[in-house]
Amino acid sequence: MDVYKTEEEQGEALKKWLRDNGASLLTGLLLGLALLFGGKAWLQYGERKAEQASNLYTQLAMAVAANDEAAATSQYEMIVKDHGDSTYAVLAALQIARLHMSHDNGVAAEATLEWALENAKPAELREVTRERLVRAAIGNGNLDRAAALLAEQPDPAFAAIHAELRGDLSLARGDAAAAHAAYEEALAALPEQAQIRGLLEAKRDDAVRAPDGGAS
Repeated sequence: MDVYKTEEEQGEALKKWLRDNGASLLTGLLLGLALLFGGKAWLQYGERKAEQASNLYTQLAMAVAANDEAAATSQYEMIVKDHGDSTYAVLAALQIARLHMSHDNGVAAEATLEWALENAKPAELREVTRERLVRAAIGNGNLDRAAALLAEQPDPAFAAIHAELRGDLSLARGDAAAAHAAYEEALAALPEQAQIRGLLEAKRDDAVRAPDGGAS
């Protein structure tokens, strides 16, 4: 507004400006309030969703521990349906895949882990999912898929596991020398006190003894 000489002129100008712009001011005010209270409602909604997902996941984990495949599958399907974009859904997929493997259903486990890998985040959870998917793929004889997964560079924290899996894949392909080298690499990446060293040393030694490059 311009500067006016008298208070009366200023008052009249303010009234006119409000008449011309009042509707937009009210709209802006209402929009701001809606965003404020809507944001709070959204946060509360998000908290409720997270609590529901957590409860479902707890029930799933208990069903898996009890080896109750029907109950675990039911909980898993609910988590994916209602909370498919959450970390709980990926964790639930890992649980169900483990249950499938324990029931000698490697194909179902691999399919579940493929979904989990597509949805896994953060990076650490993706690495864990990829490692389990590689193991399932190798177990199912899906060696090309395992190789494609291992072609991705791992997080440094997973270097030992990545090398071990390359050893497993090489052994499955009948290349004992490559398997031995990969197991050696895995051992070099592990701390001396790591409990898994004994298993890796056994794998390495078995690779050397494998006839014609096959598994012993």
